[in-house]
Amino acid sequence: MTKNKSKKQTSKLKRLLTLILLLIIIISTTTFWNTYIKPIAVIGNPDNTLPLWKANLLRAQLIPHIKQLTFSDPYSQEMIEFVVKQGEPASTVSARLANHQLIPSADLLTNYMIYRGLDYRIQSGYFQFNKSMNTIEIANALTSSMPTQVSFYVWPGWRYEQLAESLSLHPHLSVNKNLFIALAKRNLPIPKEYTFINYIPKNQSLEGYFYPGQYSFPPKANTYEIITILLDTFNKNTLNIQSINNITGLTLHETITLASIVQREMMVPTEAPYIASVFINRLNYGMPLGADATTQYALATKDNWWPKLIVDPRTINSEYNTYVFTGLPPGPISNPGKDAIESVTKPPATDFLYFRATCDSSGKHNFSYTYEQHLNLSCN
Repeated sequence: MTKNKSKKQTSKLKRLLTLILLLIIIISTTTFWNTYIKPIAVIGNPDNTLPLWKANLLRAQLIPHIKQLTFSDPYSQEMIEFVVKQGEPASTVSARLANHQLIPSADLLTNYMIYRGLDYRIQSGYFQFNKSMNTIEIANALTSSMPTQVSFYVWPGWRYEQLAESLSLHPHLSVNKNLFIALAKRNLPIPKEYTFINYIPKNQSLEGYFYPGQYSFPPKANTYEIITILLDTFNKNTLNIQSINNITGLTLHETITLASIVQREMMVPTEAPYIASVFINRLNYGMPLGADATTQYALATKDNWWPKLIVDPRTINSEYNTYVFTGLPPGPISNPGKDAIESVTKPPATDFLYFRATCDSSGKHNFSYTYEQHLNLSCN
């Protein structure tokens, strides 16, 4: 009886020891996973150009600080602008990021970037960070910058809707298309006062007043910032015509309106002055301008801003139909460039009353004095 009891106790002890050993193995495995395997998965593999000894040394320095590497403030929404200069080393960039309190440790970021081979892939340029990003995320972001200035071209002859669409699609700008259009329509107050706007009839939009050309915008510039830069540029480039024009007798609004028509009718910039002279002569004689572009403007839809005229333009009932109504339309039909504006402010003295496209598909025009000459220049 005593012998059987002793065997049972021994068996229980073995089971207990086995259980304890199993528990120790589980704890050890978990500890090993949490302290070594899991951190390695977080920091990733070392750059393959690193010597093995250096990779192991950096890994040993990074693993104890895995919490710092992955720490972030998930509630932070403040965006902090940061610019990396050309050729700036990782250590300097890290120190400046630490000064901005975007990372907990400059040395930790530098070591991580060297370990991962990101230190020699840092891009110069503009970045936006916030404290909801951890050190690893910032390290990776440093290899893909935005430009310090965003280059954007405003094409002569664009409507403001086309401009709004293009700006809103730019990946490095923060332009809201609908807000831009509302501001262009003057449904909302623009952020800055301009004297030239006093010359625009109150029922007219800012069509024609977004000066074409090459622009450099700040990265992530918003709608109000962009529209201010565009109007500032128009103001700067048209100060000399922001009153009655001595040559043509046209007001600023009339000048821009006529220039916008010239812009859409011309294909070759050197012809702009002669096209302008045709329209000015027609105005002086009380003749309709007869410009296809104005009727296109009236027929436009959001799917086709410049539709081809497939009907007799004289059947279109619109104030912008310059085949039917004499004088200028109510306002500009596009945003004219420098050549078109100067062609109206400094037109050559000609007797031309007509022009039509040449038959060689060159984009050039033939100019004539009489309707008979005009008909004889037909390509039919």
